[in-house]
Amino acid sequence: MSDGRFSNMPLILPASFAAAAVIAILLHLLAIPNVEPREPPLVKPRIPLIGHIIGLIRYQAEYHMMLRRRTQKPIATLPMLNGKMYAIWDPTLVAAGLRSKHLSTTPQIISITKPLARITDHTDAVLKGADGEKLVQDVLACMPPAFVGESLKRMNGVALSHLEGYFNGLANGGEETVPSVWMWIRQLMAEPTGKAVFGNWNPFVKEPGFNQAIWDLEHDLLKLTTGVLPSVIAPAGHRARALIARVLTEYYSGKNDQDPSASVFVGARATALRNRNISDEDIGKIEMMVPFAALTNTVPSLFWLFSFIVSRPDLMLQLRDEVERGIVKREGDEVTVTASTSAIEERCPLLWACYRETLRTTVHQVSSRVAMQDVTLNDAEGRQYLLKKDAVVQMSIGSLNELEEYWGPNPADFEPTRFLDFANRSKAAEGRGSPKAMRAAFIPFGGGLHLCPGRMFAAAEMMAFTSTMLLGYDVEPLDGKKWNLPPFGPRSLIDAVAKPANNGEGFGIRIRRRQGWENVRWKYAL
Repeated sequence: MSDGRFSNMPLILPASFAAAAVIAILLHLLAIPNVEPREPPLVKPRIPLIGHIIGLIRYQAEYHMMLRRRTQKPIATLPMLNGKMYAIWDPTLVAAGLRSKHLSTTPQIISITKPLARITDHTDAVLKGADGEKLVQDVLACMPPAFVGESLKRMNGVALSHLEGYFNGLANGGEETVPSVWMWIRQLMAEPTGKAVFGNWNPFVKEPGFNQAIWDLEHDLLKLTTGVLPSVIAPAGHRARALIARVLTEYYSGKNDQDPSASVFVGARATALRNRNISDEDIGKIEMMVPFAALTNTVPSLFWLFSFIVSRPDLMLQLRDEVERGIVKREGDEVTVTASTSAIEERCPLLWACYRETLRTTVHQVSSRVAMQDVTLNDAEGRQYLLKKDAVVQMSIGSLNELEEYWGPNPADFEPTRFLDFANRSKAAEGRGSPKAMRAAFIPFGGGLHLCPGRMFAAAEMMAFTSTMLLGYDVEPLDGKKWNLPPFGPRSLIDAVAKPANNGEGFGIRIRRRQGWENVRWKYAL
């Protein structure tokens, strides 16, 4: 006697397979958005509909590098759910995209400000109203003029004056132990940067937990932009956001941004916001990204520059000699170091090459824009790619830094001499590792309307720190044996520069004053 449970199996199995086949076909069709022939080539995800989303969540900025390595394409259309995103991995196309006035960050800034900063409905309505885009552009326009000429010189002078005092006291007892180089640099750079930006009312001094809050915010920033249960999915970042907003609200409510000691751009940005009737409380919330931007790229860049140098003793000796001959004036124990980036580029080409190679090997920035209208980008061979209006466009600057056809066969290695070759070879030379190729691929600070305005301010701080450590101190691993640099941590979509994994755990140093430099007093010139 047959069992009724199995009597229909021959019918059920084919029906199940047929249903599965139909579902698979539908998923396949849904996963392929409408792509015109002029649009970038389609790169399908391995998991239909959500594969690229999962990849970006899991691997962050590294996902773009993975896709470029796998596909070897300069640009692609990535299907996502019922839409699509464009990804650009070619230097000429990235440069063109950064220059385009029709690829804008403004829609993204407006959309994430409410969930990220927790501004009032009034301010959100201002941002999303008819004048919102103009307001964002006005605030962004405050930046470039503030980082040139006398304004830049004044900011650098404030920051470097603080560093003078620090180094005059460093290892005065003969030796100093630094258990964590990462935490040391993170702590050291906060106060001088904060004073240069905010003036005498320095939030890094007023609130002892402010510096840690910046890094907690940085760690959880991507989660906070979702606005979904922040106290649950990002508790440290949620608390940090509240602390930063409270401190900066006090700063702006007291009109400290108008104090003569404050930087030009802090006051100009606040004025642009106040002119739209935005409260000081909401200004404090919005402007939490100012100290964030001031530290979260400079600190890791300086960490890697210093670490790459001190872990290569031969390179350190070469640099020490170059710096002493090129940018140092010594009168007895009074030592003046020129921290001007133009002077260092001219007189210390190896140090400047180390700086540029550090950026090349550590910057992973993904610059995200929205196409405000249909945009056509041309590559170096004249091929044209159509980017449709309203689509998100992500340009992977990190991908450019690992292209063998531009950097030669070992792009993952730290080799500053490639930039010495860049300076010494004919500008007309072509091919792998040529100046022409390297100029095209080296875009660490973005470009166009969003070229990093603070790059020269940060570079002067980095050059002052590095030159002083080269000249005045001997550095060795904490265990006295061999250098073991930490690996890179996850490459976030939010920031631009890789941080050391696990906060650089285990990478410490011992510092001693160099013989003949035990009693020097440091000064910086610009």
